[in-house]
Amino acid sequence: MFFFAYFIITALLIGFFLRGSLLNLADKPFRCLWLALIAVVLRFTVLSSAFVNSPLGYLSVPGQILSFIILLIVALLNFSIPGMPILGLGILLNLVVMVANGGYMPVSPDDLVEIGHPRQAEILRAGGTDFYGIALTEQTRLPFLADIFVLPRFFPIRYVFSLGDALIGLGLIIVVVWGMVKKYPADSDSMAKTDDSA
Repeated sequence: MFFFAYFIITALLIGFFLRGSLLNLADKPFRCLWLALIAVVLRFTVLSSAFVNSPLGYLSVPGQILSFIILLIVALLNFSIPGMPILGLGILLNLVVMVANGGYMPVSPDDLVEIGHPRQAEILRAGGTDFYGIALTEQTRLPFLADIFVLPRFFPIRYVFSLGDALIGLGLIIVVVWGMVKKYPADSDSMAKTDDSA
């Protein structure tokens, strides 16, 4: 999830460069964003080692799938907002590849070693699962939708990511920049009424 911080920072820089405002973003008529917050909290909860190793650990995979479904619902509820269709498509692609592979995102252990996570790579090589998912193998379904990309070395913190992740990031940039730059029509209507009364 922290991978998307790069996209959010990029969006904010573009938005401010275009003389946008976070106040404009806050005024946008987003629907049911509280559901997105629930989905994010749910995903971090079910993927935590404390939860996975608890008696409820068997709910980790269903909980993660549920979190993606909730996020997809939020994207559909806000489908008319620029960038949201791209974001929703990214969520859908990630959901599809995870469901096709038992609820986990496939990732290459070699890529995990490259970004500095050798212990997690060994877990996956041994056939286990981890926060990063399961090992990408010849038996992986829809491998082109898996975490097959790696951020270049010049990034301070590197991640593996999927095509779906890239689309989510692109969608986030469009949504945030649009929200910062474009004023909500209601603002213009209220200004017009003020001018008429004057």
